[in-house]
Amino acid sequence: MKAKTKQIVSGITGLAIIGLVLWAFLWLVVAIWHRFVGLNANLAVGLLTACTTVLVAALTVSFGRYFERKKEIEAHFRDKKIAIYDEFLKEFFQLYYGDKNASSNMVDFLREWQRQAMLWGGAGVLTSFLKWRVHLAKGTPDAKSLFLMEEFFRALRKDLGLSNRGLVRGAFIRMILRHPDCFCDGERRP
Repeated sequence: MKAKTKQIVSGITGLAIIGLVLWAFLWLVVAIWHRFVGLNANLAVGLLTACTTVLVAALTVSFGRYFERKKEIEAHFRDKKIAIYDEFLKEFFQLYYGDKNASSNMVDFLREWQRQAMLWGGAGVLTSFLKWRVHLAKGTPDAKSLFLMEEFFRALRKDLGLSNRGLVRGAFIRMILRHPDCFCDGERRP
């Protein structure tokens, strides 16, 4: 009961402080406006122009720095994602094309990769990977396994900012299978 009372008191105090700050801001604006109206018309126009110029310049610089910083962070994330996704694809192709040492280390690799993917992977990548993984855990490899794998590969590309436009369904399956024409025509659904 005490915690609930403290929470209510904190909320009311916060609203009171916000109201006080807003009232002080409005009072300041009104006071400045009354002084501004009493000035000479030419002086008022000059002050208004100067204030507007300073405000616009400050906002332009602030927004420019904000967006520049945001792009730097996105570039850093993209570099990290590229390394993680590339590492996965290397292991996947080593396993798929029959490297004998790859299968013995796969469990350890997947544990480490999943840890990194939790930190750096996008929501679409994680969702599509989990769908693929859950389906593979059922132990019945089928066409749906390959289409879920392709969905995962598409999510990897999308997360890196690459477009999947123009890639027909089954394109990644065709890149992997030795005889893809026997399996799919690129448009069939599982």
